[in-house]
Amino acid sequence: MALKGLSFSEYRGIPRDANILVYSSFFNWMGVGLLWGTLQLFLFQEGISFATAGLVLTVWGLTSAGTTLIFGGFADRYGRKRLVIMGGLVASLTIGIFGLVTDIRLLFAAAVLSGLSEAMYAVAWGALLAEKAGNAKRTSAFSLSFFISTISSAVGGFSAAILVPLRSIYGVDLVTGTRFLYVGAAILSIIGPGMILRIQESRSTLPPSSGFHIHFLPTKSRSIVRKYVFASMLIALGAGMVIPLMTGWANLRFGVTYDVSAPILQGVNSIAMGLANLLVPSLSRKFGTVKTIVMTQGASTVFLFSIPFLPTFPIVGAVFVVRSMLMMMSNPAQNSLLMGLVPDEERSSASAISASLWRLPNSFSTFIGAYLMGLGFLALPFYLCTALYVTAISYFWLAFRHVSLPEEEAGLLKQEIVESAVPIAATDEIRG
Repeated sequence: MALKGLSFSEYRGIPRDANILVYSSFFNWMGVGLLWGTLQLFLFQEGISFATAGLVLTVWGLTSAGTTLIFGGFADRYGRKRLVIMGGLVASLTIGIFGLVTDIRLLFAAAVLSGLSEAMYAVAWGALLAEKAGNAKRTSAFSLSFFISTISSAVGGFSAAILVPLRSIYGVDLVTGTRFLYVGAAILSIIGPGMILRIQESRSTLPPSSGFHIHFLPTKSRSIVRKYVFASMLIALGAGMVIPLMTGWANLRFGVTYDVSAPILQGVNSIAMGLANLLVPSLSRKFGTVKTIVMTQGASTVFLFSIPFLPTFPIVGAVFVVRSMLMMMSNPAQNSLLMGLVPDEERSSASAISASLWRLPNSFSTFIGAYLMGLGFLALPFYLCTALYVTAISYFWLAFRHVSLPEEEAGLLKQEIVESAVPIAATDEIRG
């Protein structure tokens, strides 16, 4: 049986600081999950055009992409913990702004702040977690982190269901109820940065004599990062056309509002992704990290392609959840692969360029997807996304099929020693 031997023992022994870092993310991702599940359609309900609402998300992404390289250099030089805390605080602020303002200029300003907070968080988070977890527990820590973040995002998505009784029982309209949710999520999000204050500051990866010079791009691991990022960019370009717009697409296709669609497409979806990701360390150990990434992404693409052909929203929701489970199972494995192949002193820089060059095409394609959907081409973004996914997965396999992490090589060596000792032990037993 393919999954025989999989267990959750991989999560024992994760260091204290890594655990604090992981569990603190719950409060940040809760607010972000609420935004991802509702913001685009919330702005549309306010009277903003579908394409312009998509443009707000694009500005968010472009800001993130344009600043990650800068923050990545500062993270390696001046401390990753500071940037993680600052990113969390700014994220809390921006959620509140989205809940309080109506002026389109202020909404775009909030999108810029959201991009800055995402950039700070993205470049420092992965490198800090890799440092605190250590090589032996790195994949486990990333997988647990993804589980916590998806469960938290699910809470954010499920919270949109509160809008139904608010509207039917208390007469609170959809938009006003959403504003209350945003402000509440902003307040709770502050808990996350407070928890991170308890962990030790990350060590500076550059010597004091290096002066003010900051390394924005990795040098030792340039070839690895280049191949990794190219495949990631293709995935990002495809995903942006569909994934951030699913609640809006469901509204255009089936007339479903986000108080109904968000609990499924964000809530149930996130819980399913989180539970599935608990198996990633065992899958990576059994099949290898690269094979795990390719298998899960490839299977996911089949489900994605089928979505435009499905007749009802409940069926779409079920298929989308399965698709997300498979696709997102590759996420912690990919993070661990990059952090495992890149030297410690270049991890923040590698995270920065990876995040930047993922966010950039993803943001552009979000506007393209929203524009096409607004014109009535509801299936075309899915076809384009599928083509890009297939291209990306094929390239990734060709580029990394012979690559394995140091801990995987150690495991294979140990297995070879054990296997080679078996016939000797058996022979000795017969001789004795």
